[in-house]
Amino acid sequence: MRSKLNPTTTLFAGLAALEPGQHVLLLNCGDPALARWVLEAVAPDGRVIALHSSHRALTALARVPGLETSDSVYPDPARHGPADVALLEIAKGREANRAWLWTAAQSVRPGGSLYLAGANAAGAKSALKDAEALLGAAPVLGHKGGHRLALATRLDTLTLPPAWGDTRPWEARTIRLARPDRTITVMTMPGLFSWDELDEGTALLLDHLESGGVRAGMRVLDVGCGYGIVGLVAAQAGAHATLVDDDLRAVSCARESVRLNHLEDRCTVLAGDVTEGVAGQQFDLVLSNPPFHQGVDVTTGTAQQIVREAREVLRPGGRLVIVANRFLPYHRTIADVFGAVRVVAETSRYYVLEGVRAA
Repeated sequence: MRSKLNPTTTLFAGLAALEPGQHVLLLNCGDPALARWVLEAVAPDGRVIALHSSHRALTALARVPGLETSDSVYPDPARHGPADVALLEIAKGREANRAWLWTAAQSVRPGGSLYLAGANAAGAKSALKDAEALLGAAPVLGHKGGHRLALATRLDTLTLPPAWGDTRPWEARTIRLARPDRTITVMTMPGLFSWDELDEGTALLLDHLESGGVRAGMRVLDVGCGYGIVGLVAAQAGAHATLVDDDLRAVSCARESVRLNHLEDRCTVLAGDVTEGVAGQQFDLVLSNPPFHQGVDVTTGTAQQIVREAREVLRPGGRLVIVANRFLPYHRTIADVFGAVRVVAETSRYYVLEGVRAA
């Protein structure tokens, strides 16, 4: 296989036992090379369906000939089962992994195989403990480069492990977020950033917007919108907001958040990679709380992409406003791209930075 540097793909390809004619689910596996290998292994009469939370990853997978893709994120037994085998790449976040495990187990036939592989640093050990609690056993078959692969067998009957508690992480739910003058109801779910409370950085960005940072009639782009709170606040101020996120769970929740707040006439929610879905449009204001984790690593790559692409979709005089932890050097990136940067709000831990596109 071409992906020899990808330990998870290598483990799947070396240890997963697939047979011609099998129905296979690829879950959270974003490597097209792995999809091609699975398709070859189950040819000529097999069926392979890929599901992923990332719009970008799913778009790349959709280019693999013969591979079916689904944007539902988690498998649905009525649509995607019963599968003979599921390959699950362990995600970061225990609740998200439990969501994958439960829905995968529901969608695999009794006696079918569920292979799990991922990085120890991303929580593989905890995920395998959860697989054991759900399926009785999940012996480790191999290791490579700080990654491990285990195999579990689908039981005849499934029961939620008591240790998982009452949280059903594959289901969305509403929460109420408190602002100084009101509360805002949003739809959210485990796996999204700060899914069950308003994080301090976003709260600081909202303070700036609510103190005059956004005005009625503005065209606003919320990049990495999550469950939609920033775009909602902009729309409540009278702006026309476009909300974009790569995470398909976020897109689904943001659309429902818009509906719950009766803002359908002022908000559009899109799945996309930064400004991918709004090319050719121009905005008065681009807002973001950029992610800075890729798996378990700290990275500024996405934020740098947001800054670069924001300039291209801003009208002359339009503003980019982002919030970030103070230790992240985004001020340098904004100054390089926009020519200058201004701190418009700050606390001891966060700052809100502004860049203005020159006329």
